[in-house]
Amino acid sequence: MSRPNIFRRMLAAVKGFSFKQWLLLVLNAVLVLASIGCVIWMNAMSGTLESLTAAGRFQGDSGIRFAQIGCYLPVDSGQTEEDMLAFRQTLENKLKEQSLESPAGGRLYLDAYYGSASVTISSENASATAKAFGVGGDFFYLHPLRLRSGSYFDGGDLMDDLVVLDEEMAWKLYGGTDLTGLPVTINGESFVISGVISREKDFATEEAYAGDGGVYMSFSAMSRLMEDASVTGYEVVMPNPITGYAKGVMSESFPVGDGDVVENSNRYGLLHLLEVLRDFGRRSMRTNGVIYPYWENAARLTEDYAALLLLFAVVFAVCPFLFALVLVIRDVRRVYRFAKVKIPEKVDETMEKRKEKRLEKAFEKKAGGDS
Repeated sequence: MSRPNIFRRMLAAVKGFSFKQWLLLVLNAVLVLASIGCVIWMNAMSGTLESLTAAGRFQGDSGIRFAQIGCYLPVDSGQTEEDMLAFRQTLENKLKEQSLESPAGGRLYLDAYYGSASVTISSENASATAKAFGVGGDFFYLHPLRLRSGSYFDGGDLMDDLVVLDEEMAWKLYGGTDLTGLPVTINGESFVISGVISREKDFATEEAYAGDGGVYMSFSAMSRLMEDASVTGYEVVMPNPITGYAKGVMSESFPVGDGDVVENSNRYGLLHLLEVLRDFGRRSMRTNGVIYPYWENAARLTEDYAALLLLFAVVFAVCPFLFALVLVIRDVRRVYRFAKVKIPEKVDETMEKRKEKRLEKAFEKKAGGDS
């Protein structure tokens, strides 16, 4: 009869399990599945926000690594638009120091800046109070809000009388979304609607954005409407030839003061999520005067969830890992005990056979000489 294969032996062993063994097997299988589910959910969480994908989109098929960095300033330490233009020159000099230069006909980095304020906006039909974002640079590339109608305006346009409404504000003012070219008045000054956007529909943004409607205008227009308008946020997509280079440049060079510098393109990395867990309770305490925009609050929410899912994945995996480790150690000890007994026996047996062969050869040689 042939020796049973490994699968038959495993099947026979499983059939012989006691209730306790079956309970342990099922429990560990459930914990393994729960751990895998947490990892899958964590990976899905990292793709929730499109506003964190600018580095990958800008990189395309190029061989240069890029990072997306966000800088958030305290409300009483805001910068002017001229400060942003001056910083661009500083950034370009920093990149040249590393022999990083723009390709012919292309760009080496993208940036955007913004400030916010409460404004009064009205149309021929209605009036409302809205949160206005004054933006500049490539804001709508870094934040690709879906257009319901019309188009974005360019932050570098000389004419700054165009605005983009979100869907809620469009319905309040005109009862629809196809509003391209229609007029609105903001704080007494006339503007033209360039387009209407639909705000992000992910769960994190819906939690973070508590407004009843908003409007986007160029930062130069906001500065004209309000003397105290200031830039409170700056974002850049720039080369990151070595890990941490881009964040280091921004931390050293951008006048963030007591504000925060975050690397958006690495928010869901293992090391960063461990940092989030380490500072989990303290993260919610803001003492530096920074008021995050809704997209940063949404990112921090998904970050918290991803960190918790990582923790649960590890906790769920601990028991099966220890169980498997105990089985491995037990098998290793069994093999060791077997080897400790059997190997010396085999060695002695081999040595005895060799000794017998030598004696047989010696006897045969002697017998041949006597004859």
